[in-house]
Amino acid sequence: MKFLALLIALGLLQYWGSAGPVHRDDWFRDLVSRFNGSGLMPELQVGLSVLLPALLVFWLMSFVQGWALGLVPLAVAVVVLLYSFGRGDFEALVDEYRSHCRQGDFEAAFLFAQQQLLPGCSEDCPSNPEKLHRFVKERICYLGFERWFGVMFYFLILGPAGALAYRLLLLYRRDLEDPERQRLLDSVQFWVDWAPSRLLVFTFALTGDWVGSREQLATSLGDTTSSTGELLGDAAHASLGLKATVFSGDSGDTEAFAEVSDWEVGQIQSLLSRSAVAWVVVLALLVLLV
Repeated sequence: MKFLALLIALGLLQYWGSAGPVHRDDWFRDLVSRFNGSGLMPELQVGLSVLLPALLVFWLMSFVQGWALGLVPLAVAVVVLLYSFGRGDFEALVDEYRSHCRQGDFEAAFLFAQQQLLPGCSEDCPSNPEKLHRFVKERICYLGFERWFGVMFYFLILGPAGALAYRLLLLYRRDLEDPERQRLLDSVQFWVDWAPSRLLVFTFALTGDWVGSREQLATSLGDTTSSTGELLGDAAHASLGLKATVFSGDSGDTEAFAEVSDWEVGQIQSLLSRSAVAWVVVLALLVLLV
């Protein structure tokens, strides 16, 4: 059932461009607000906010098991999986950034990246083409990862409840303003992302340049200091055989920025798509063989 639910959800996601029709997060914000005012320890507040909805989905899946020849649990799994996918239209987001790059408009690309790809950054936000290009590539890799791959990984391992818990943790972390709790959630998110991100690094190597990316693959297994975005960005670079991009001058070589940024971001976009197909193919083979 998991494979069928995944195929249906991915098909709907492809048709809609995003799962916007089921992305309604106000109920979760209300739940977080209730626990924030409960006086409980921060760890308990986070745990209850994320795990209670997931446990409810787990109970619901158990309760409707076998209903209507399995169609009811299938429908529930599809809806929960769609809800757990990332917000917004990722392909349209990347295409719009690439459009600014193709036009050689660094200022427009910078503003778009700051508002859409790197929300929340202020003085640390990259201010020249070289830094912007590096940050955007890492961000695109991580957005692709958390939108699909992390969700699919926990859906396959723990079912709809696992996929939902993964998304709720990301939503909690995204809206957080408390620095102390932010550090806690950053640590939790790092370890939650550890296994699926390393699996994606391996997939990058398989769907890209295996020889050129073996060293990066080996390094990723013991890396506990780099962020997931940095890790995936480095892995994508190695898998695609890309070199470190350097633009001339502090003000930026806008012509080179336009050409290189558009091409490299397009290559990363294709790498993410090939990796998603590889995961689905491997899962299909497992279903047939097991």
